[in-house]
Amino acid sequence: MTFPLPRLLYLLAALALYLLLWPNPITIFMAACLSCLTVPLYRRLRQGTGAWRMNLEHGMPDSRWRRFLLALSSFVPLGGYVAVILSALIAPIAVLALLVSPQAVAGLARLRELQANNFQLPPNWLEYIHAVRRSLAEYPSIEKALNDVVDNLDTMFSDAVGMLVSRSFGFLGGTMTVLWTAFLFLTLTVLFTVYSRRIRKVTCRIFHIPQELLGRFITAIYRALKAIMLGIVLVALAQGALCGVGFAVAGVNQPAFWGMLATLVAPIPMVGTALVWGPLCISLWFSGKSMAAVGLALWGIVAVAGVDNVLRPFFLRQGINAPFLVLILAILCGLSAFGAVGLIAGPVLLAFAMQSVEEANRYYRP
Repeated sequence: MTFPLPRLLYLLAALALYLLLWPNPITIFMAACLSCLTVPLYRRLRQGTGAWRMNLEHGMPDSRWRRFLLALSSFVPLGGYVAVILSALIAPIAVLALLVSPQAVAGLARLRELQANNFQLPPNWLEYIHAVRRSLAEYPSIEKALNDVVDNLDTMFSDAVGMLVSRSFGFLGGTMTVLWTAFLFLTLTVLFTVYSRRIRKVTCRIFHIPQELLGRFITAIYRALKAIMLGIVLVALAQGALCGVGFAVAGVNQPAFWGMLATLVAPIPMVGTALVWGPLCISLWFSGKSMAAVGLALWGIVAVAGVDNVLRPFFLRQGINAPFLVLILAILCGLSAFGAVGLIAGPVLLAFAMQSVEEANRYYRP
């Protein structure tokens, strides 16, 4: 069987685009995810504008105003879509900058001070911790595993803080890199959305698969992304806001800064926001504010962790029909393999794998 020339040309086009964009895999992946989530919005805008355009063509006499409205109707779907995307991306960043920027420098200095002082633990506690670590030296494999976990958490926490605080004050090179990445991300998102039907058609032709099959895969990934948006992103924002309120009531300085850090670590399974409010409770306790420490701990355990334990499994299982333990494992493996983007890549790959098994099972059903 000879290799069809059109298929070869499609593959060459895909290879050319890959070579052009390969230095930005994370940007491409995130743009594709956002496009998959927002394609229905763009199509609704096109449908509404199409009805309006039809009314203009058949119900309005020819004039300059009519020609202007027809030209405007061609621009409205794309312009409205870009405006919605920009609003969704810029609004949270603007709110974050207004709330956190005034507290960022002082909050970062306080964080480094707490780390340098071992979160104000008393000397006998520190001696006990050192004794436990010395006893683990007799079991090198356990000590190495524990050190690796602690180092990974510390690195991830430090990288997140550095990215959001230190880089926010960068100029020239750092700023240009951020602007270029944002421009590429927005442009690819719009291109993936506008040409989604053509991309889908070419994909079917390259891999010789039915469009209905590809449509079911796209639907599964769309549901997974929607579940991630609700179960990880929005739940993390809610937990960060609750932590910020708790910090403010407990009298912690720079509550917005600590709430931002809680938002960043909230998606980490098992520990999440406790990485922030736990050390702050210890600091308050040994600073003589025992009631504030107890109240903040109860707030973290009942309110903040309650949101995580109830809403996250509910939203994630709505989009990915898998046991919650498997979802947690997918998130952890995604974080280990891809870093922060693994929060999205892990569940998406799990949804893709499950849909692949489901499609394969269709061929064995009578």
